[in-house]
Amino acid sequence: MTDEADEFLSGWLAQHVRALPQVQRLAESVRLATACRRDAVDAGIDLQDIRTVAGGDLIRKILDALNAAAPVADEAPLAPSIEASVETTSS
Repeated sequence: MTDEADEFLSGWLAQHVRALPQVQRLAESVRLATACRRDAVDAGIDLQDIRTVAGGDLIRKILDALNAAAPVADEAPLAPSIEASVETTSS
């Protein structure tokens, strides 16, 4: 059954992990771990098998995946720089 759990987890991570700024990754990994466990139960995958293929720590596994997806997010600014000029008119 561990092969099934391994396939499930790999596919699940591919669908749900995206690049995020570093400050958001830990909270997102906890949220995603909860969602992953729920989806695994719905798919009939034993949670112990998920834990086994995650190396004993699903949150850490997801956090590692978020960190691996992150280089682009770390280099990109959170918001673009916008320069605007202000024109004044005199009456």
